Amino acid sequence: MFYILASMLLGVIIGVIAGLCPGIHPNTFATITLPLLAATNPLYASIFLLSSTVVNSFVSTVPSILLGAPEDTDILGVLPGHKMLIKGRGYEAIRLTVVGSIGGAIFSIISLPIFYFIIPFLYNTIKPFISIILLLIVSYMIYIEKGFKKKAFSLFIFILSGILGIITLNFSNKLIFPLLSGLFGLPLLILAVFTKTKFPEKFTFKYEKFNFRRISLNSIIGSLSGIITGLLPGIGAAQATLMTQQATKSKNDKDFLMALGAVTTANVIYSILALWLIGKGRSGIAVAISELINININYVLLFLCIIIISSGIAAYLTLRITKHVMNILKKINYSLLNISIIIMIFIIGFLFSGIIGLYVLIIAMFIGLIPNYANVKRTHCMGCLIMIVLSNLI
Repeated sequence: MFYILASMLLGVIIGVIAGLCPGIHPNTFATITLPLLAATNPLYASIFLLSSTVVNSFVSTVPSILLGAPEDTDILGVLPGHKMLIKGRGYEAIRLTVVGSIGGAIFSIISLPIFYFIIPFLYNTIKPFISIILLLIVSYMIYIEKGFKKKAFSLFIFILSGILGIITLNFSNKLIFPLLSGLFGLPLLILAVFTKTKFPEKFTFKYEKFNFRRISLNSIIGSLSGIITGLLPGIGAAQATLMTQQATKSKNDKDFLMALGAVTTANVIYSILALWLIGKGRSGIAVAISELINININYVLLFLCIIIISSGIAAYLTLRITKHVMNILKKINYSLLNISIIIMIFIIGFLFSGIIGLYVLIIAMFIGLIPNYANVKRTHCMGCLIMIVLSNLI
């Protein structure tokens, strides 16, 4: 029991560190540390990976909303989160995602007995049609853009990012960091520098209280989207949240952030539980765990306990850290901070991927700037992952 708790707490620490460092995802950490973890006790190593990725799904919203440097799962959360941040309600924005994440974790665990029977049947049913489903989702995302010009730009961005993704990831999987950082993180940081965006001098830690029904509704809708996307390769939490918003006709940023939190955490949990349900991992962490142990019902029950405890710790730490970070940010030069993060992303890109990583970062950055000037959704840049999935399926 001691080693189980120690492994979980170590995972919590790494999850917090990875969550606060823009661009550092547990998937990256798992790739680097897997050879070392494989030499230790496989169960303890798996618990470490599980707790780190659950905690990361909570904490990563802090730099995503406060700094505008998102991971792929937080891409859409930047925009509504930044709107609230500029109004001095950044803490509330992060709290909303935390509430959604807790709801997503609870729903994922409660619903497991039901999905134990549904998911294998659903997956086997849709498996032959995954490529068609992906094309329909992409088509719908482009269709909801208003006007022919925006639709054309959306298709152009999807194809351009898709070609870059195919070339990049076929060359090396190590280029995933510069690819996603260039498409999603750098453009927002660069625009913040050139538009001289400032961290609000006045902000509040107060927040609007929601009734249980509203929280439950957003958590359930978000969780269902997150669980479904766990079955579809190439479709992430960002697309799931956007489609959920369209399906429910919700234009409320606060509901959106709650749903995003639920989508992200439910997606993380079921990407790992998919190892047990359908025999396939849907994330880097899941693949790493599958190389360490063969998941059975006993491991699943233990993992559910780890998820509950890790989620509770993550929620508390995220809110505490947010208050400290916001108090620090108001005392420093926000533009200089953004420039520092841009430089750090280039340094990390070079360290992980060499000179080729820098080329990918720059090319992806220019593609990632197009949505801002075309006034279309940045999520079309996810063509970088969807097109490579389609190319492998077709």
